[in-house]
Amino acid sequence: MKKDLAIIFGLFLLIVVLLIFGKGFSTASYLGLQNQTQQRKDSVSVSAKALIIQAKVVTSPGDRKKGLSGLDSLPLNQGMLFVFENKGTYGFWMKDMEFAIDIIWIDENKNIVDIVENAAPQPGKKEKELTVYKPRNDALYVLEVNAGLSNLNNLQIGDKVAFEL
Repeated sequence: MKKDLAIIFGLFLLIVVLLIFGKGFSTASYLGLQNQTQQRKDSVSVSAKALIIQAKVVTSPGDRKKGLSGLDSLPLNQGMLFVFENKGTYGFWMKDMEFAIDIIWIDENKNIVDIVENAAPQPGKKEKELTVYKPRNDALYVLEVNAGLSNLNNLQIGDKVAFEL
């Protein structure tokens, strides 16, 4: 009888502890799926023709200024999607970049308005000496991917790009 009461009390105590401290505990966090869900919120699948990229979405001015700088490389199926509040001719540079990229400007209708292929790093140059790449037309989004992917997938001005924010 005492053994049964001890088991019941132990289970009751466990339930109380889980109710108090277990708010953040779920099967998803136990299996490691919670971080994947959070990562998906700040990334999006972007496709254009045969190109499919998982792109990190950046919206703040600080994150947009930093971009991909500081990374040694970028996985082939990943990129960065810059989202602006208003359309404009946003310039991009290769400050502190370690690898070449393609820069793809996309308008509010999700059509490519310009592409710079193989924008190369410019080590040793001062900020004022860096090349600033600007589009021919206004854009609302800019996608950065590994150099050569635009050419490999035959992306051209006017092509449709698909993604959901």
